[in-house]
Amino acid sequence: MKEILAVAGSIIVAVSFIPYLIDTVRHKIKPRIASWMTWSLVTGISTVAALAAQAYVSALLTGSATLVELAVLALALRNGDRTYGWVDGASQAISTIGIVAWLFSKDPAAAILFGIMADFFGAVPTYYHGWIAPHEEQWQSFVLTGVGSLLTVFAVTTHNFSNLAFPVYFSITATAIGADIFFRQKVVKPIPEGS
Repeated sequence: MKEILAVAGSIIVAVSFIPYLIDTVRHKIKPRIASWMTWSLVTGISTVAALAAQAYVSALLTGSATLVELAVLALALRNGDRTYGWVDGASQAISTIGIVAWLFSKDPAAAILFGIMADFFGAVPTYYHGWIAPHEEQWQSFVLTGVGSLLTVFAVTTHNFSNLAFPVYFSITATAIGADIFFRQKVVKPIPEGS
């Protein structure tokens, strides 16, 4: 049963961003390149680390996320929001510090915390973008990623920090970004095209 939950969670994460990819191609949304670049790097490293730690459920989740993030990044480089403001720069600088600390950490728990910190600060440009321009983002993909990540939490057989940290973090963060975009779309009027 737990294997089914792990696979289902990872499939939901991977499939949830198909509409996001389509909307990016159609120029309906504008992914923040800084976030997707940071996320793909962090989850890629997380996947390798999880495999090395034999945390296969986490590796399945982060591996699925990495593939999706690389696809979004590729499309964002072509069709996304190429502006690079202070939020992007500050969040990437802090994420880079987290990634470097993570790579040099000898303590596995500290390494995981640094990875989560790097990923969190990588999320800031998208969270901020969802706040100021919510109609340039899509909430459904993030919420579904939160659900898929939550299924992965329930699939973990060995309940320890290494196995649970990233799935719990992904579930909370993705859902929070999706909720931010959803509620902001309700209160912020879309900017008419050509304005």
